[in-house]
Amino acid sequence: MIQRDLKTFRRKSLEELSREEVVKACEQNYIDYWRCVGSSPNAEFSEDRGITQCITGLSQDILNVVLRCALDAETIDSRIDEAIRYYRSLRIPMVWHAGMLSEPKDIGRYLEARGFAHDYDGTAMAFNLDSMGPGLGFPEALSVRAVAGGKDSKSWVECLTSSWDSPKEAAPWMLRNACFNVSVELETQRPLPRRMYLGLLEGRPVSTSMLVWSNDVAGLQAIGTIRSARGKGAATAVIESALSDARAMGFRFVVLLSTIEAVELYRKYGFKEFGKLPEHSMHFEEPQP
Repeated sequence: MIQRDLKTFRRKSLEELSREEVVKACEQNYIDYWRCVGSSPNAEFSEDRGITQCITGLSQDILNVVLRCALDAETIDSRIDEAIRYYRSLRIPMVWHAGMLSEPKDIGRYLEARGFAHDYDGTAMAFNLDSMGPGLGFPEALSVRAVAGGKDSKSWVECLTSSWDSPKEAAPWMLRNACFNVSVELETQRPLPRRMYLGLLEGRPVSTSMLVWSNDVAGLQAIGTIRSARGKGAATAVIESALSDARAMGFRFVVLLSTIEAVELYRKYGFKEFGKLPEHSMHFEEPQP
């Protein structure tokens, strides 16, 4: 059903789509991103009995996610409780997204009743590639290149994990995952629908972005800039490179899910806001019986 709903998106501009359609496209791209992550054996991507999720096992909630659910009145309580028990047994934090692709629409109420905190809302945004001009431009000291091998992948991962304040085990984990390491992807001989961009300031790696696409939707993921390089145009540079490639591939718009802190950056570039993706989190410090 979801794929039918999104079937003609590639040929449409933002002006032809409803706000709800854009938000759904944004959610679908986020799922596509995690599907790429879950293509490697060190991540667990599953679509089982009404729950779509990806688990990395890392001790950061944004890296263990329930992405979508389709639960009815008979199964919703037991399936939520089962998910809680599983994450608790792994002793890892989790985020449960309660967006437009999930059923029931009031899933957040069930989550909060079980102790989930509704502590964040991602912002669904999109950029119309038909209106893309020459770009904002960036200083000569900045350059961007598409990641093409293991050395660039390592620099890319180190930038991303630093900008996300990820635990120390995240970088080596990512370098074993094909979504984040081009060399591992090449070894699998299974090309992934994503492209990574590394921003450099005076030759030093400082920023990252990733373009992820399906047949119908293209989106930006894994955007980050190390603290010492923020405010210098590094994020704009890697975003602009990804948008240019998306337009060359035939897409007419690009979506992203923004953090609260980054909304203004994307607005400045020309992204528009279309809705929210509620996030509910739960942390498990110690295993429980």
